[in-house]
Amino acid sequence: MTLDLCSDTHMHTTYSDGSAPVADMADAAFEKGLTAIAITDHVPLPFDNRYAMKMEQISRYRDDVGQAKNEYSGRMAVKTGLEMEYMPEHRDWMDAILAIGWDLTIASVHNLVKGERPLLVNGNETEFQACLNKNFGRDIKSLCRAYFHTVQEAVETGWFDVVGHLDVLKKYNTKNRFFNETEGWYRELVNDTLNTIHAQGMKLEINMGALAHPIAIPYPSPWIVWSARKKGIPLVMGSDAHHPRAVGQGFDRIQAILAQPPASPPW
Repeated sequence: MTLDLCSDTHMHTTYSDGSAPVADMADAAFEKGLTAIAITDHVPLPFDNRYAMKMEQISRYRDDVGQAKNEYSGRMAVKTGLEMEYMPEHRDWMDAILAIGWDLTIASVHNLVKGERPLLVNGNETEFQACLNKNFGRDIKSLCRAYFHTVQEAVETGWFDVVGHLDVLKKYNTKNRFFNETEGWYRELVNDTLNTIHAQGMKLEINMGALAHPIAIPYPSPWIVWSARKKGIPLVMGSDAHHPRAVGQGFDRIQAILAQPPASPPW
């Protein structure tokens, strides 16, 4: 299965937690030789947070991406996208935003809710530890199960195009601090999730933004990418860039990372 290394399907601007406007991100992509991009700022959320777009910004956001589309028409495809943070508790909120219509939507899980408390699994390490401690009583297996089951639920809605940073909960799992990816219970969760993605006909992102995170391994791990390939799941590249210099980051390294198959079949 060939990877399109000239398309970047995941990046953020100043409309959410990025550091540059839409035009600058598009300019950087074109200068780096990309032929297609998706601007995918974080979907507005119905609670206070530090990273998502504001609801009142959506119209202007779409206008700015539309301007970039026109600017690069015939030279580079520019898609109007969103990184949709799937939270079962806010399905009606998300449904209304999706109804506007988007070229590309990424299904991601950033928060896990226990009771009425949303806590980040994809934040800084203090926030991850808070989610693990307060919402899951330091039971990492329960956190992982809740995470992957939420991803599966997002996929089963049929609302989205791409699954984003599938195993982002490993961000701080250096030296297997929290769990070991080779253990059967974890691999079973991943396999079930890949089967759900395949059944729904969705794409899976290889997120190279992880190279700048403590774990320094793409999301998902190479063994998961190999398993996805074996199942026939389409793969797309995403830089998860938050500034122009990160657009397309790591794309030149992915072939080397995936060059060697797992030592033994993962399933």
